[in-house]
Amino acid sequence: MARTFAPGLGAACVVAAVVFGISLFGIYTRPLGFLAALWPANAVLLGLFVLRPGLAGWPGWVGAITGYLAAGYVSGDALVTNLWLTGANLAGVVTGFVLFLRLDPEDRALQRPLSVLHMLLISVAAAAASALVGAGLTIDPTLRTGLVFWFISELGNYVVVLPVLLTAPTPFDVQAFGRWLRDVVPEASTTMPIAALCLSVAASIAIGGPGAIAFPVPALLWCSLTYGLFPMSIIVMLSSLAMLSAEVAGLLFLPTSLDVFDRSTSFRLGITLVALGPLTVTTITVAQRRLLKRLDHAVSMDGLTNILARRAFLERSGALLARPQYNLFSGVAVLMIDIDHFKQVNDLHGHAVGDAVLIAVTDAIGGELRRNDLFGRIGGEEFAVTLPDITRQDAIAMAERLRHVIERLLIPAGAGPALRTTISIGIVHRVRYPSGGVIEMLPLADAALYQAKARGRNRIVCHAPPPRAAAAATG
Repeated sequence: MARTFAPGLGAACVVAAVVFGISLFGIYTRPLGFLAALWPANAVLLGLFVLRPGLAGWPGWVGAITGYLAAGYVSGDALVTNLWLTGANLAGVVTGFVLFLRLDPEDRALQRPLSVLHMLLISVAAAAASALVGAGLTIDPTLRTGLVFWFISELGNYVVVLPVLLTAPTPFDVQAFGRWLRDVVPEASTTMPIAALCLSVAASIAIGGPGAIAFPVPALLWCSLTYGLFPMSIIVMLSSLAMLSAEVAGLLFLPTSLDVFDRSTSFRLGITLVALGPLTVTTITVAQRRLLKRLDHAVSMDGLTNILARRAFLERSGALLARPQYNLFSGVAVLMIDIDHFKQVNDLHGHAVGDAVLIAVTDAIGGELRRNDLFGRIGGEEFAVTLPDITRQDAIAMAERLRHVIERLLIPAGAGPALRTTISIGIVHRVRYPSGGVIEMLPLADAALYQAKARGRNRIVCHAPPPRAAAAATG
């Protein structure tokens, strides 16, 4: 009993603390008496439950109620008002949570072009549910006006805050967190869109007028084409909060022909709609990048062994060795590798076992290579490795290590006994990167490979350097 109670208590405490803290922040932005100018608590709670459904058990909901009531109590709300506000807040969160559970995980994480539309529709439903319960608490005597104001305010909070939570990486996923750090801390060359956005927001505040709300739009679109989904969600949220805060503080000059409710409602709706455009562009851009990456992987990688295909190997080897840091280095080596007697494996055991041999051999070789080495399948059972910044002796030692690794490798062969295989390796080394590139070195490595096979296989042969290169190597 204690074991099951402790996690539930922990979930309740976490949710209560989050809701209490963010609710207090919202309460202290109340310029109109009852309604907060900024109320992110419902969006944060909804995002927390969507990201961590395990927190959405009854302890989590009890914690949420406790957090709302405690914040209202600390701020001095009357009991009836406090309970009413809590009910309105929960109505929106429950509605949004139920609808989000009906979406695919990719849509919940805003990974598809239509995901922002789905989020908008759910936000509309959640805002409507909250407004229907809580509209009577507005100080405006007209229920319709209070309903519209509450609905627009809640919709804006959901649209602005939810994307940050739905796209946030988990710190426990090291790779995703690393990608997030690279995206959220941009290089100097990619800070211009953020600078343009800051200037646009400042211009909106300084100039004001009916068109001020649209000043940041071009900069936001520039940002959406530059940054990833999570950084862009943060940018949209911060720029929207800056505009809302300026309007609440009276820093943004808007037309005074409308009363305070109509002016504030129109402004909040405009901020919400402005936020949707860049978020939608970002999701489409990210989806296109992901598709291009898959296409590039399909073209560049061998479908069976998942190493570089011939064309990609040659292109990337040339690009790697053409970098300035490789102008003065220890040398470059190219290895040509062939699996010995591979045709017999296919003839005796079938192509399925032959494929297993190819996969096992490439996995074993790939595990021995350095980070900057390039490994590709040239054709059939022949492979090539480009070793940058390596001496002749180290290249020979690397080839010998690869040969020993494969010689000791046991490869499962279905119901039969495990297979063993060997490889032959031809090496060519140059102290200076040849003008003809890897294309010039491959035939030489191939010739050395055939010498290795002619001498009995399971051995390495290093192509003799030309006399001038040999003299340069010996100094």
